[in-house]
Amino acid sequence: MTQPDPFDARVPAHEAPSGASGGAPESDELSRALREVLTLTQLARAALAERLDMPLTQVEAVEHVIMARNASAPIGPAELSRRLGITTAAGTQSVNRLVTDGHLSRSPHPHDGRRQVLDVTETGFRHVMGELAPLLGTLLHASEGLTETERAGALKYLENLARAYHSYLDAQASRG
Repeated sequence: MTQPDPFDARVPAHEAPSGASGGAPESDELSRALREVLTLTQLARAALAERLDMPLTQVEAVEHVIMARNASAPIGPAELSRRLGITTAAGTQSVNRLVTDGHLSRSPHPHDGRRQVLDVTETGFRHVMGELAPLLGTLLHASEGLTETERAGALKYLENLARAYHSYLDAQASRG
């Protein structure tokens, strides 16, 4: 039997798991599929951290540094801490460990000598990507067999989701 979706406002309160609150926006198949993908992404990241024998926060730190480098927008320890949702002290400790373990390097910021820029080392990149590449390859094949119209629809949906997340994060940043 399928469990009721606690985020689906159409589920009567007596059928929702305890602790689920009412008043959530109505859910649809796309929203449920997205939530499943987000949940599976979290589980896959935890499995990746276990396979790498690294704490999840450190795996996420390396991922953020790689993404920042790929976007030609290098980040420093303070920005990394903000992205990870941890204090700068905890971020510094995590960066120190990643540098000691050979996953990250630090260098002076090219325009502001008081700041540092983080980069992933070749060994750090190989270590993380060695475990992550098979998953990324599988995900790349997920779009095989889609027509151009289906691809365009999926892309538009993902772009709309990205805008929604940016809007939410911008609103959160302006609060505090």
